[in-house]
Amino acid sequence: MSSSSGDPDRLVPSGPGDLTFQKQLEESQWWSSERMDEHQRRELARLVTHALGTVPFHRRRLEEAGLDPSRPLNGEGWRRLPPLTRRDIQRSGDELCSTKVPSGHGRVITTKTSGSTGTPVSVRGTMFDAMVGKAFSLRHFLWHTHDFSGKLASIRRIRGERYDYPHGLTESRWGDTATFPFTTGPAATLSIGASIAEQAEWLARQDPDYILTYPSNLRFLAAHCREHGITLPHLEHVITMGEVLNPETRHECGRAWDAPVIDVYSAQEVGIIALQCPASESHHVQSERLYVEVVDDHGSPCGPGQTGRLLVTPLHNYAMPLLRYELGDYAEVGPPCPCGRGLPVLSRILGRERNALLVAPTGERYWPAFGSRKLTELAPIVQHQFVQKSLDLIEARLVTERPLTSSEERSLRIYIQTSLPHRFAVSFAYCDEIPRNASGKFENFVCEVTA
Repeated sequence: MSSSSGDPDRLVPSGPGDLTFQKQLEESQWWSSERMDEHQRRELARLVTHALGTVPFHRRRLEEAGLDPSRPLNGEGWRRLPPLTRRDIQRSGDELCSTKVPSGHGRVITTKTSGSTGTPVSVRGTMFDAMVGKAFSLRHFLWHTHDFSGKLASIRRIRGERYDYPHGLTESRWGDTATFPFTTGPAATLSIGASIAEQAEWLARQDPDYILTYPSNLRFLAAHCREHGITLPHLEHVITMGEVLNPETRHECGRAWDAPVIDVYSAQEVGIIALQCPASESHHVQSERLYVEVVDDHGSPCGPGQTGRLLVTPLHNYAMPLLRYELGDYAEVGPPCPCGRGLPVLSRILGRERNALLVAPTGERYWPAFGSRKLTELAPIVQHQFVQKSLDLIEARLVTERPLTSSEERSLRIYIQTSLPHRFAVSFAYCDEIPRNASGKFENFVCEVTA
């Protein structure tokens, strides 16, 4: 890790797998809130200076908000800057990208995601920002007790026939050396396209020490194993990611395997946002790498016990600065954590929870993967949601920039059908906006079938 002159709190890894950086993170988690606030203000000032000079989209908005990074940033001034929405990203194109990415940040990489609101976006980042993200992934594993010589089994969305059931892919280590700069045990990965019954059978053969998957998948997987007497004798705990983890899923996992669940709250566009506390089920915001705001309907900061919209500003993405990026998720602010860490607390996270898995005509359940990234290449789709209306019908609810042609509908239908484990009929419903449900959550997939 290197520090800028005169700034001992500058947290910057010197290279991939920098364990010195992990030692700095071990110290910074205990900083007071005042010291962390000061660290974030300095990083924000650097980022805003860069955006003002090299990002046309932000230059206009920053000037209109009257933000001058040469003067100390304060909360009131920062909140004059309008939140950045997914539609802003869709519409802005290259105007949101820096014209001069610092050379030390490495090559630019692009991430495409449908996100928690079903609104596809493409976000650019750098190798440096990715390296920082890997360091915080390792922090998760270091916060919670792991035997790194054990076996990690992952069931997730991943492309390639080599990950398909019945074998999946087995490798000699848990991940790359940038994330795990030391020896680990083996890792096994299975595509989420396998049915719940197939996943359970595969896990029984793998007999892992740790499982990593999505919460909605875990709930049905654990229930299936409990109902069919499938035990995992070496399982220590389960790691969830990518969706909201509800108490029912934790409970089901405990009933099935007597194993706790440890959650990672993240979004593809910005990486890890918060990690579950080692001492509770609350989440700590990873403030060293991003600035997180929870605001009410009027844009004012929420206090402990209040629920509001999440705005996220990654502090190290200089390729496409996301200033006050509105994820579409909601969270409840928690009080200071009894564990003593100075990192902000989210006591509850809302949004992105799937209400059920897709039910095939055979009665088997699948975690649906519609290939959302490909949809915008086939048609000008702004937002989408898929609803299973019956055992043989999927309704695609779409918000589009213009009416689709019959050829575009035909291409979409074929693509959606090939993304599913059975050949469902596909109908289209066009909307001006796809709303959240009564709980304030957006569901990318909704199953209306009872089975």
